[in-house]
Amino acid sequence: MAILTFIRDRLARHRAAVAAVVAMSIKAGGALLTLTVFTLAARAMSADEFGRLAIWFNAMSFLAVAAVFGQDTLIARNFGEYAGKGDYAQAWGAYRFGWRWTLISGAVFVAGLIALAPLIYPDIARTALLAGAFFLFTQTALHYSSHSSRVAVNIVVSETNRELSWRLVLLVVVIWSVLHQGLTPAEFFAAAAIGQILSLGAQLIYMRRSYRTHSVTLLRDDDRKHWFARGLAMWQSAMVEAASLYFDVMLIGYFASPAVAGDYFVAARIANIFMMVLTGLNTYSFSHSANLYFSGQTQKLQDILRMLVLVGTAMVAPVLLLIYVFGVQILTIFGQRYAAVYPTVVVLATACFIMSMSGSASVILLTTGHEKLYSRVITYATLARVALTAVLAWAFGAFGAACGWALINAPLFMALGAICRRACGVDTSIVSVLTYLRARPRESATLSTDVAGPGESKPTAS
Repeated sequence: MAILTFIRDRLARHRAAVAAVVAMSIKAGGALLTLTVFTLAARAMSADEFGRLAIWFNAMSFLAVAAVFGQDTLIARNFGEYAGKGDYAQAWGAYRFGWRWTLISGAVFVAGLIALAPLIYPDIARTALLAGAFFLFTQTALHYSSHSSRVAVNIVVSETNRELSWRLVLLVVVIWSVLHQGLTPAEFFAAAAIGQILSLGAQLIYMRRSYRTHSVTLLRDDDRKHWFARGLAMWQSAMVEAASLYFDVMLIGYFASPAVAGDYFVAARIANIFMMVLTGLNTYSFSHSANLYFSGQTQKLQDILRMLVLVGTAMVAPVLLLIYVFGVQILTIFGQRYAAVYPTVVVLATACFIMSMSGSASVILLTTGHEKLYSRVITYATLARVALTAVLAWAFGAFGAACGWALINAPLFMALGAICRRACGVDTSIVSVLTYLRARPRESATLSTDVAGPGESKPTAS
């Protein structure tokens, strides 16, 4: 019993670190499942077929971020702010407001996809188009449901269903298809959408339980106009971020070829392990930042952010070394031809490592009232990156595209950390850990002087 009590006390004392490890572990699990799915797909398809699947997957993922209309980020801000003040009538009113706009916007984007895709790609199969539209709608709903359950329930419910559950369903279907008849894009997107419906259902069950805990007689949405304006700014930022994540593969497919796009996609999936860790940091930050910031607990927020970036850096540093040493062997899991992508992986992984050490600056800016500032910075940076990536992809293929991505994004994330420190008063980067460690000896020295008192000799080293 004494041992259990000791463990429980230790876990309670380092709750932020434990929660960060849990969040990042779930994200890492999702990344590994994604790698497994696309490894099987790459081995089952030709280079051009896999490249087209990668292009369509990125396109649908981008449209899903656009279709949620910024409501995923908005609910993290609104629910955290109102629940922190005990105003659950407004908090649940904001939740209902977000669902309304998510479903309307999702339906509009699905209709646009079905109407416009055959005009842009006349050869697209009808089954693949309908499966892609199905995936688009379920992915949009899952985005909003995951962000809302993250702040209203907990990280485990949110991220387990967002990252793992639906990917497990997809993995089973992909394995069955590869072993029996080969994989088609229609099967891929349909299986993913069905898995996302199951994940969505699980999250909604827990959200209903949370609502019963804080149920109110009447939901209020007095700030609808303010929410809409705030959500619009967040939507613009989300669009730019999504473009930064998903446009590269589409640009390479256009300026080079589907096969080269597939090469870059494989490299990006491996480097995405770092971004999954960064997303894990953001996940925990999302669930606490607005509440702590608006309740005046800035120092507690800083302590959490310092712990998060320390844990994140400790987790990704060995991964970077592993990629440097065994990158070629890892790439050959996708197929022998992908060994040539090693330089691209090194460039992307190094940039992602630098970005992960910058911490959750984007989340803090978005959830503490600085969404317009963040939107301007990220928009200008992404426009520059897209232009540079397009030029370098056309000239040097996948490696050139990786250089364009890294040359903009790594400095951008370091700059966002500095902007967050100045605008919000908290430092999200690894610099906060170094500053804290430098301050500790000075505090100890000051304490020793105070204890010694005037006229008394200070302790000397023996």
